[in-house]
Amino acid sequence: MMPRCKRVLLFGLLIFWSLTLPAISLYPTLQLDDPMASEKVLSDKEFIRELNEQEKSAANQLEISLTTMGRGDPLYIWFGHSGLVVTDRNTERSVMYDYGIFSFDDDFYQTFALGRLNYEVWATSAPARHALAIEEDRTTSSITLNLPASATLELVNFLNFNIQPENNTYLYHHYNENCSTRIRDLIDKTVGGQFKEWATSIPYEESLRQMVMRHTAASPGIDWTLNFLQSGVIDKPITLWEAMFLPAVLEQALLDFSYTDGSGTVVPIVSGERKIIHEATPGIRPLVMQSYRSMTPYGLLFGFFVGILSLVFGRVMTSSKYTWFQSMGRICEGWLNFIWTFATGILGTLLLFMMIASNHDVTYFNENILFANPWLLVMSIQALASAFGKEKAIQRFRKGNTVLALLIAVSIILKGVFFDLLIQQNWQIMLTLLPIYIANSSIPFERLFRKRHKFLDDDDL
Repeated sequence: MMPRCKRVLLFGLLIFWSLTLPAISLYPTLQLDDPMASEKVLSDKEFIRELNEQEKSAANQLEISLTTMGRGDPLYIWFGHSGLVVTDRNTERSVMYDYGIFSFDDDFYQTFALGRLNYEVWATSAPARHALAIEEDRTTSSITLNLPASATLELVNFLNFNIQPENNTYLYHHYNENCSTRIRDLIDKTVGGQFKEWATSIPYEESLRQMVMRHTAASPGIDWTLNFLQSGVIDKPITLWEAMFLPAVLEQALLDFSYTDGSGTVVPIVSGERKIIHEATPGIRPLVMQSYRSMTPYGLLFGFFVGILSLVFGRVMTSSKYTWFQSMGRICEGWLNFIWTFATGILGTLLLFMMIASNHDVTYFNENILFANPWLLVMSIQALASAFGKEKAIQRFRKGNTVLALLIAVSIILKGVFFDLLIQQNWQIMLTLLPIYIANSSIPFERLFRKRHKFLDDDDL
């Protein structure tokens, strides 16, 4: 009796511990201070000033344009890319200043997991970069920026400052510090803050999560994993300013924006039309969805499919009168449950690590840790033991599923009541796991599949 009480107590303590995990994210002690963060490095820079004749002549020979590249094949370029191109009209030499340079060397995976990935800004040949994008068959476009003369000159001076070895590294953040947001901030500086003032006044119709999902929906596994790992931080209302973490949104925003120059004239910031350098071959890769579409129904269908398989293997087949059929059902059920509990347990462990030991602030306060946590790894061992007919392992496994199903049910109720507070859009995660947890819970589904025998008494004759 005592060992059983200890196990129940241990499980209860683990669940209680899981409930308090989001509070750990309250401590921002892991946040790094990046001296080269965009806001900091630009804070004391002035791009609008009077020019002498020599400087005016130099500025008139410079052309600034924005190159936007569409989706590529590796995951890290699914969201596109931006680069500023400076062209010297005298020499016809074009240089691309690129804020998206990183290396898979130098402990890439370790620094990425910790949320401490350093990116660099490089100056490279613009024609060579365009040729590479064409070789990769990525849609590539260019728009020419119509900036004040002093802003053009100071922008080029800053870019050359930024590519120096002592200045060219910054701490990457997918939404706040990337190849697009760094250029957005620079362009805002060239027009004296008018770009930000305009963009922050325009509410955006989608959240950060929904914008990401338009790029990941074609790959359900990656889409589900990214949604699982990210918390309600990316479900808050945003403006066009925040939405410009995507290169395509930045390009379109610039096409729509005009600013007031020093003479009081309203000037479009884009000169001329958008130029298509290359159009990707139709069908070569999944298209980015034009509008957000919920993936929750697909997650629910997948959950039902796995849940039904678990019922068939563990309740229908094990209720057969044939011993060999029962054994086959038990083995199939055990291995199926091992696979999904082990995979989800690994994800839960990764999420726990990111919440308490990384700088990935988008994982903080993540509700998913309540019902998909490292305990699933223990349950995966129980599932494997159940494949070999261990009755106690089966009972413990089903009790664990029952608790996790109840946690999801409680979460759904609380989200319905406190919808303004619990804003994390994790319905896809909850409704994928709920049918699986219910199917493997302590509910005696097997009674539905056992043959019922009618016994007649004398009154029935």
